[in-house]
Amino acid sequence: MKKAIGLGLIVGVFFALFVLLQNYLGATAFYIAAIAMAMFAVIGPFGDYLKTAIAMLIGVVVGLASMIILALYCPLPPDNLMYVAIVSGIALFLLVVLSATGLRIDAMFLGWAASLAGLYPTYLADAASLATAALPATVGVTVSLMVGLVLSLLVIKIAMAVNR
Repeated sequence: MKKAIGLGLIVGVFFALFVLLQNYLGATAFYIAAIAMAMFAVIGPFGDYLKTAIAMLIGVVVGLASMIILALYCPLPPDNLMYVAIVSGIALFLLVVLSATGLRIDAMFLGWAASLAGLYPTYLADAASLATAALPATVGVTVSLMVGLVLSLLVIKIAMAVNR
């Protein structure tokens, strides 16, 4: 029980520090870490976390590519709803095809959705600013997802310590 309490304290402090330092890390969407944490906790103690993390990163890259394609080759907002639907549909189809290689589709979807959540508001406000904002936002999303991974591993350890 002491181990579980200690690990729980580490999780709480680590997440609080992440929220506190999110602007310095380029990760303004700390809720993405919480979502990743919940998803990884669903994977369980015997899940393949490395393969899941790789799948999430692939999703982030596909989301970034989607936003770049929208900004470079499609009409700008507000006349772009059909193009957003087409590019998103193609991106999701690509992720489904990639899942045939054994990668987790839910992790790729999480990475893709997190990437769009980080980039889409900038695209709507000023698509030209994606040239400077895309990389920091993508790094922030990736950091958020990886923090979620670390925290979920600690949560799994807590659950295993409590259930012994």
